[in-house]
Amino acid sequence: MSLVQNAYIDASNVYESSLENNYKKDNGIFYTDLLLAEKILCELKQPKDAIVMDPCCGSGVFLYVAKKHGFVNLYGVDHDKNAINFCLNNINNVSFTACDSISKTGTELLSELELSVHPDVVIGNPPYVPLAGDVELKCDYLFKRRVSDSGNNLFVAALMRAFEIVKTDGIVSYIIPKNFLHVTGYSLLRRMLLEEKTIVSIVDIGAYFKNVRGEQIVLTVKNSVADKKHNIKLKKLSSNRFVTMCSIPQSFYKDEILIFNCNEDFSTYKKLTSSYQSLSDLCNGYVGRGKSVSDTAIVGKEIRKFGYKNHVVPKKGNTVFIQNIYSAEAGVIAAFGGDMEAAQTVTVFTDGDEKMCRYILGILHSRLCNLFLYKYCYNYSKLTMHTDAKYLKKIPLPSTKQQEAYFDSILSLVSRLESNDYMSQEWFDCLEELNQIVYAAYGITKKESEYIDCEVKRIQSKRWISDGRL
Repeated sequence: MSLVQNAYIDASNVYESSLENNYKKDNGIFYTDLLLAEKILCELKQPKDAIVMDPCCGSGVFLYVAKKHGFVNLYGVDHDKNAINFCLNNINNVSFTACDSISKTGTELLSELELSVHPDVVIGNPPYVPLAGDVELKCDYLFKRRVSDSGNNLFVAALMRAFEIVKTDGIVSYIIPKNFLHVTGYSLLRRMLLEEKTIVSIVDIGAYFKNVRGEQIVLTVKNSVADKKHNIKLKKLSSNRFVTMCSIPQSFYKDEILIFNCNEDFSTYKKLTSSYQSLSDLCNGYVGRGKSVSDTAIVGKEIRKFGYKNHVVPKKGNTVFIQNIYSAEAGVIAAFGGDMEAAQTVTVFTDGDEKMCRYILGILHSRLCNLFLYKYCYNYSKLTMHTDAKYLKKIPLPSTKQQEAYFDSILSLVSRLESNDYMSQEWFDCLEELNQIVYAAYGITKKESEYIDCEVKRIQSKRWISDGRL
């Protein structure tokens, strides 16, 4: 590392630490470190004469890296005059301007920078801040409306503006929240990207930034309609490298963009979603949050797998209670609720048939179901998620024919799990038997089940694995 680079890093650290935490939080300011910026830039493989712009440049790390790698046409913008002054004092031969790049149209911004052509690359880490209260866009009504309809967050507005700024066929590469890939509020923007742009790659970088709630991805998009045969490269940050996991046809995605860890993940997902009914199809009752405010209502922490800490499992009724907090290490934690009441910390589903409730309860605790939730609903989130209705309703259940063949066996095992001592060897033996029957009910092959077993073993706590085995 050169003395010049060391000097820039030191100065950047001093500048960032001088900013108050509340100011950074309120404005979504979390600066990217040099190593990550370098990886993102190098991934783009652009010629050195490419015009590169960071419209939310902060301390200018992306432009510093670009200059270091020989790029000569560099432009940085930030609404914070102090940040721009820092850049001017610490990065030479780069054009910096202080203005609100998100509120300005692409044309207005290019005029501000005296650029007669659109940049080849727009890169950066825009702020993640909900547009509410004191945080607002100072722009025309129609753009505000588009942003509001597409997620109402500053990073949404920044991403929309980036496509106004960059040239046709140019590249936009932004660090954005990972939940953009599946949260309902961002559906319109996702569909626009899938239908009107070419998603080059998605890199899962996990919870990369300290003090930032949630996880992040690096989204790289080409500003043109995708070829029908185009594949999106799915990657992850591993051992300080961007590692390719698999490539998925962009045409496969219609709204939610799931991250698949390998080709086996993709094939398993297609198998489970192509020929099975969902929980929403089978369950004819309520699926949602508990509503009781009674002091005697069941709360999430009272529930354990197939039972309760301080309550006897009811014999009759038509409800299942699920801990609202979902952790991949523990998986689903649910029990038959009978006719008891549940508080807000519990997710509830009901069915007119007590046996059907217990049947679904058994499937919910299977490794297959837990892997489906973790991978295909929560998109490999390493942070705590919730067993909300929108996720539960997606769970695939065996077809009617398969259901008939294995229904009674699953019911019998659920009954034994309810009556055996919690987490005893007998309990674990029953759970293992349940897993094998569920595999059979879904037509999962031995090779497929071995892969699922391996994945669950990797993510679940040893507490849930008897004697170190699955």
